[in-house]
Amino acid sequence: MLSMERVRDMGYRGTAMGAVEAFCRDWFERRDAEAAIGFLSDAVDFVGTGEDELARGKEEMSAYLRADVGELREPFACVLEALHEQMAAEHVCCLSAEMTLKNTQYTWRLRIFCTLVREDGETWLVRSLHFAEPGGSQRGKEHYPQTLVVEQIARQRQELLNDSLLGGMMGGYIEEGFPFYFINRQMLRYLGYESEADFVADIGGLVANCMHPDDRGMVDEQVEAQLAEKGEYVVEYRMKKKDGSYIWVHDAGRRTVAEDGRPAIASVCVDITAQREAQEEVLRLYNNIPGAVFRCRSDADFTVIEANDGLFEFIGYTREEFAAMGNRMSAVIHPDDFAPSAALLEEQLLRGDTIQLEHRVICRGGAVKWVSIKAQLFRERGEEQYFYCVFVDVTDERRLRDRVRELYEEELAYFSELASREGSIQGTINVSRDRLESYQATLDVAVAHVGDTYVKTIQNLSGSAVDAAYGVEIRRMLARGKVLEDYAAGKVDYRLSFLRRRNDGSLFWGSTNLRTCLNPATGDVIMFFYTADVTEQRLQEQLLNRIAELDYDVIADIDLNGGGYRVAACGGKRPLSIPAQGDFREEAQKSAERCMDEAERAEFLQKLDFGYIRRRLAGQDAYTFVLELREAGERRVKRFQVFYISRELGRVCMTRADVTDVVRREQKQKEELAAALVAAEQANAAKSDFLSRMSHEIRTPMNAIIGMSTIAANSIGDDDQVADCISKIGISSRFLLSLINDILDMSRIESGKMLMKSEKIPTEDFLGGISTICHAQAASKGVDYECIVDPVLDDYYIGDAMKLQQVLLNILSNAIKFTGEGGKVTFSAAQRRRTQNDAELRFIVNDTGVGMSEEFLPHIYEPFSQESTGTTALFGGTGLGLAISKNIVDLMGGKITARSIKGIGTEFTVDVKLGITEEEKLRHNLKKHHNFSHLKTLVVDDDVAVCESAVVTLHEMGVMAEWVDSGRKAVDRVRELWGGGKYYDMILIDWKMPEMDGIETARQIRAIVGTEVTIIIMTAYDWISIEHEAKLAGVNLLISKPMFKSSLVSAFSRALGEKEERAQQPDGADYDFTGRRVLLAEDNALNTEVAVMLLESKGFAVETAENGLRAMELFSKSPKGYYDAILMDIRMPLMDGLTAAGTIRHLSNADAAAIPIIAMTANAFDDDIEKSKAAGMDAHLAKPIDPDRLYQTLYDFIFRKQEG
Repeated sequence: MLSMERVRDMGYRGTAMGAVEAFCRDWFERRDAEAAIGFLSDAVDFVGTGEDELARGKEEMSAYLRADVGELREPFACVLEALHEQMAAEHVCCLSAEMTLKNTQYTWRLRIFCTLVREDGETWLVRSLHFAEPGGSQRGKEHYPQTLVVEQIARQRQELLNDSLLGGMMGGYIEEGFPFYFINRQMLRYLGYESEADFVADIGGLVANCMHPDDRGMVDEQVEAQLAEKGEYVVEYRMKKKDGSYIWVHDAGRRTVAEDGRPAIASVCVDITAQREAQEEVLRLYNNIPGAVFRCRSDADFTVIEANDGLFEFIGYTREEFAAMGNRMSAVIHPDDFAPSAALLEEQLLRGDTIQLEHRVICRGGAVKWVSIKAQLFRERGEEQYFYCVFVDVTDERRLRDRVRELYEEELAYFSELASREGSIQGTINVSRDRLESYQATLDVAVAHVGDTYVKTIQNLSGSAVDAAYGVEIRRMLARGKVLEDYAAGKVDYRLSFLRRRNDGSLFWGSTNLRTCLNPATGDVIMFFYTADVTEQRLQEQLLNRIAELDYDVIADIDLNGGGYRVAACGGKRPLSIPAQGDFREEAQKSAERCMDEAERAEFLQKLDFGYIRRRLAGQDAYTFVLELREAGERRVKRFQVFYISRELGRVCMTRADVTDVVRREQKQKEELAAALVAAEQANAAKSDFLSRMSHEIRTPMNAIIGMSTIAANSIGDDDQVADCISKIGISSRFLLSLINDILDMSRIESGKMLMKSEKIPTEDFLGGISTICHAQAASKGVDYECIVDPVLDDYYIGDAMKLQQVLLNILSNAIKFTGEGGKVTFSAAQRRRTQNDAELRFIVNDTGVGMSEEFLPHIYEPFSQESTGTTALFGGTGLGLAISKNIVDLMGGKITARSIKGIGTEFTVDVKLGITEEEKLRHNLKKHHNFSHLKTLVVDDDVAVCESAVVTLHEMGVMAEWVDSGRKAVDRVRELWGGGKYYDMILIDWKMPEMDGIETARQIRAIVGTEVTIIIMTAYDWISIEHEAKLAGVNLLISKPMFKSSLVSAFSRALGEKEERAQQPDGADYDFTGRRVLLAEDNALNTEVAVMLLESKGFAVETAENGLRAMELFSKSPKGYYDAILMDIRMPLMDGLTAAGTIRHLSNADAAAIPIIAMTANAFDDDIEKSKAAGMDAHLAKPIDPDRLYQTLYDFIFRKQEG
């Protein structure tokens, strides 16, 4: 239990003096060290009356107290009498007192000096404690009593006091500008100075100079007034630091007398910059709170004590004007609302201290606003009651509530009005409470009953929709949660227009309008809904819209009297670009500015001016105009038509139709007609030019044929003359045939009927055949011809060999034709690149001929083009060859290019893409090796390129090879090797070499080596004339250039005794068909005679038929094997060749399916060939017939069939 004395002391602790008294009693009277320690702050400083009697910090002071209390033999009676007490700051107190300690032994009078701080806001703790004796001294080191050195204690007291204060201390004399008196270290630190001298120098010796200039007047006034009233003061102002910045200080000071007797001020300054900034931030927030915030008394007028800026901004009065009105809120509250609001406030205060009101406020200028006020009542002991209030402007909200009530009442009135109409379908649903409250409908359309839930009602309504998808949309749109959210967001209207099903199964178009309103009495959201049968109206709209879709963009009803318009219907795929209704002239102006150029805009506005409309329609029923405008980013042509709906009412209809397609179609037709006219004129000119050219080209050989025929007829008996004429007739005939073939090729190309075949091309035979033809042509003109072949070429490719040969022969023939005697033509073939499925080959033809000018080169591929008119006469030709070649190469997916220099020569490059055969793919993956690794070979040729190519090919075969470039070097090399006991197994020698040709070289080598070495002659020429001489010179084999790997393998194999067996075909002169019979179907007697003579000359027995029907009859009556083949013309009377061939294939003859049927016709197009094959024919020969090709074809079908 606590003693009454201890309870009393605890009560005294609420004051600084009471805390000191309690502390001293615990120490000296009760000798309770621990209780006394409870009065110490952590940073306590103590100075006693003895020498070195001091402690710093709570720990040292606690030890001192425990030791001191331990020395007290008996308690003291402690009496304190306050001498001086000063609040240095709000929570800092400095006091001095007389203390008398008395026990049975002695009485000791002391003076106590304390600084106390209130750290937790309630309890005072000792921060510094100094004891001093009024006089005398203390000897020795005893605690009681000891001599005091007054001067030392006073100095220590001042220093400790200065350091213990929360703020800094400074003083000034009470004179003009407050001359400097003193300053402590803490104050110097506040202001950023190192020494007192720096501070005094900086302020010029006047304390007033460290104050902010704007605050000096206020500080002077308040300090003077407060000192006059009570001898001390408190003021807050800005003080300047050394760096020029300012801090806010709380300055608490009092009047004093300096040592020199001058009146002065001593003050404690605390830095409150952070608190001040926080206060300013709070004030800023306070003033920025939306609405008004204020504190007022709880009196009859609600007098405002303080308020933020929002209050005065709201009521429109300045603070001064409102103060002049007594700061009374009653002065601005609406008179009609003051008494009811006061009564409501008293009623709410009975239930608590929080109130909420709404009332009107009369602002400056008489404006009336509604405010919502929330207030809290506060009571303080000994003080009056006051309210903290916040109010916001709810004028708009109040008006909205009033409007909601008006709308609800209007909706109720409208609902009641409709309820009296027959056939009305309407009702109300309480959405908030999920209940259908009223419903009126006929039995055939009713979808709900009163009391149904909102969800069930909407489900039944959506279920009546014929379109199930629209029913789903109704449920989505009118979902209960969504409707409530919509109302909160301000959406209250819904419109439904859909095809509905009555309860009896019939259909009607229903238009349902739904609107949500707030019931002001209950706060529930109520949905009013009304449904009308709009079937007839909807059908009329659909009819009008259908008409608009077919013919018009817009149909508009215009009121000439009122100026308005309404879009009755709109069609087209684009959305309507104008409002559905509005002021016509305004919208017409906007539309014109948006969509039309200046000229169209002026015409549009003029022709739709109301005065213009009336004038135009005064004498006619309607008028029309056409304009071009911009629509969706493109130019469109529109036709406008205007006519009266009702002349009496001033109502007209304007229609707008899009006629862009019609106008453009007409324009296109005009352009096409003009283009067709130009094309026809050009075609006519081209036709005339073509006929003129063809007339010349055909008449030239025909003239020779007719002329030579006449000369031959007149020269019967002169065999030489007749032979010469027949030779020239043959030349002219072949030229004429070439011309016709070229024309047919161009016709195929232009008609798109030229097809590319995909067949196996034997590379060696293909290039060898070309070189054979070109060698002969070049030799006849004295032109040197050379063929260079890439050794890496495959043995076979896939493509159209005939078309490719046609291209290359055309270019090579032109090169030879336009190269003079002694010139050179070079033909090279190389593989540029190869993939898994195809390869790209490049053929280059170089000549040293006449060349072409740079100006003519772009025209070389044009039909009938030749550089000069004299070219045809000098060199012949139709001028179609390169045009045909270019088109063939294009069809093959390649390209052809040419370079030429006039008088120097020409180079053509042909790139084509050919397929890879399966055999080549296999060979490419599995390299085929020949066992020639033991052979050593010498290549002899004056052309180094040929030597290097041949050596590369031989190395691929595994053969060791080397080369020399002349016959003399070859002989020397062989002799050298032979002398060393070595020799070549194979020697390849070119025929034509300078100084020593191939035959002479072979003869000399054979004389050295005897029969041990195989000698092979290579030649690009026909070797028939030299074959005998070569054999005599010791040559074992002759092979043609260019040399391919396959030809070298074959030659080496034959030379080594591994001859390949090949079916040898007889020469054309040796064909013998004796005992063979053919059926010839031909309607032209002359062609029949020629064919019979050609066939019988080779031993054939020939039977003829003048048409396909006769041919079919003859074959049907023949026994098996009677005919060996049938030659069939295509175009014949009664039955054509195609029909006849198809019929023969279906006859019952045993050999009907196997008999070879060969088309022999002038139908030479690719599709003609395909048709003949489809009809069952085996081959196709184009007229005029080439005898050798005819014999070869018959030989293949007759003899090889037997061999098979």
